[in-house]
Amino acid sequence: MIYSIFATLPESLCTTLSDLIFDLSKKYKGPVFRAHMTIADGISGELVEIQNALSRIAKKSHTLELSLGPVSISTTYFQSVFVRVNSTAQLMQLNLDLKEAFDLKNSVFMPHISLVYGNHNMLTREKIAKEIKLKPAKFFCNQLEIVPNTQKPDSWKSIATVSLRSKVSNLRQ
Repeated sequence: MIYSIFATLPESLCTTLSDLIFDLSKKYKGPVFRAHMTIADGISGELVEIQNALSRIAKKSHTLELSLGPVSISTTYFQSVFVRVNSTAQLMQLNLDLKEAFDLKNSVFMPHISLVYGNHNMLTREKIAKEIKLKPAKFFCNQLEIVPNTQKPDSWKSIATVSLRSKVSNLRQ
């Protein structure tokens, strides 16, 4: 089986973005999916081996302190309209560690949270992006999830989670 690694979003941010995704998917006739940020994908192997490797990486990785960037568009189905997540050295290193551990090709990693999936034309994508008003937000991710990698977003359910180390004992989320 093939898996992806998602960073677990704080519940309040996940709810806000998932509600937005739901509204946009209805309005623009796209699939509904849970808000998530993919850190790595295309990981093949046995679940227990993947979980063990992810646990080793998580033990040396701290809670991610992240922030939302601008809403943008791309030419791909799964990144039709998205909000960028501002890059940090820690986030980029985590992606590189996952690529190394799971022997993934070193492709470009653009941290983001997709808001709309679909094959909309570029003008429609731009229109959607312009109507989205998200306030700048800082947030913490303290867990990574293993999720089956399928073409059906409604089947992307976490089957295992691994906690990252806390930098301080009292993180607000």
